[in-house]
Amino acid sequence: MAHGHDVGEGAPATDLVVAYAFAPFVDTAAIVAAKRVRAAGRPVDVLQNDMSSLRDTDPALDQIAGPLVRRKVALATPTLFSSWRGVRTFVEAGLGQALEWDGDGPGYERVYSRAHWVPSHFLAARFKQLRPHVRWTAEFSDPLSVYVDARERHTDVAQGELLDELTTAVRAAGFPPPGDNLFSWVETLPYALADELLFTNENQRDLMIGRIADEGLAARARERAVVSPHPTLPPEFYRLGDPVEDLDPDRRHIGYFGNFYANRSMTSVVAALSVLPPDLRDRLQLNIHTAKPDALMNALRGLGLSGVELVRARPFVGYLDFLALSTRMDALLINDAVTRKLFPANPFLPSKWSDYRGSGRPVWGVVEAGSPLASQPLDLRSPVQHTTAAVQVLAQIASA
Repeated sequence: MAHGHDVGEGAPATDLVVAYAFAPFVDTAAIVAAKRVRAAGRPVDVLQNDMSSLRDTDPALDQIAGPLVRRKVALATPTLFSSWRGVRTFVEAGLGQALEWDGDGPGYERVYSRAHWVPSHFLAARFKQLRPHVRWTAEFSDPLSVYVDARERHTDVAQGELLDELTTAVRAAGFPPPGDNLFSWVETLPYALADELLFTNENQRDLMIGRIADEGLAARARERAVVSPHPTLPPEFYRLGDPVEDLDPDRRHIGYFGNFYANRSMTSVVAALSVLPPDLRDRLQLNIHTAKPDALMNALRGLGLSGVELVRARPFVGYLDFLALSTRMDALLINDAVTRKLFPANPFLPSKWSDYRGSGRPVWGVVEAGSPLASQPLDLRSPVQHTTAAVQVLAQIASA
């Protein structure tokens, strides 16, 4: 049973958005999809999944796409990340709705889909197969067929009507179907059928297209590839939240929003804090908003970083409160995933960069050489796993 409603007013939608994750669900992919709608500025109808079994909702997130969303339906299918059943049920529930909406008015001109999560591209591919004149833009948030540690992702597909239809579509486009791995399918369908492929950075594009075995398919994907980093919201969004956060006026505040792994790429920052001269350390505070603040503080104590003055860990805040808090910091900290020895070049651009860059505050990137983040206009930077450089950045912030 899907539940949907008419949201916006004005001219009917020209575009269909297929985003398994979409506002108001609290999910990075949902927020980015809503930001894409806002950036495009065209009225849309949205097909999403009801993710309430795994994700909370935040009604404030509906303000991102706002009145551009004309109609929206949350399909009540099981919320599954890597599962053929999740794909099949989402497509079965959504395709009829998409075709019904398309038939209501003048018909859609464009369809946009975004994976993360993967079922989005499957439903968009079936719609494109039945409405070939509609321009399909498919966005890849990250490489899908490999994990962050470069291991292959594999989930079996299942024989049946959906797989038969998709096989027919890929063959009709002139390409071989990709076998029995759901994650090969979710990449191959857009490569073979979409009119435009969005990647967030060049390294991700090159890695993904470089993994395509069929030369003709790789050439088609290369032709249609567009690099488009995550959109940044306009300044008024940074004034909508009103979080309560008592910040010591005698300290310089460094903000970090996200999961903080004291033993991974944040090692250099933690080590730098512990060796910083006391007079500089007393001028700083690292304010962390994270999923498990108590566990983080225990881990930091184990590394010899105690003292509530230096590091404060708090729970996550809502997205608009996060944007508002980001403007109150003296610097914002963002870190690369460490991928050296795993990939030819780091293919990940953290979506948080798009939020930080709209805050008007200095951003400190802890970066891996050659990464997408390293090529951004950061105000402060230090290499991953380089304590001395992190000490210098901390001293700079403390002395500012």
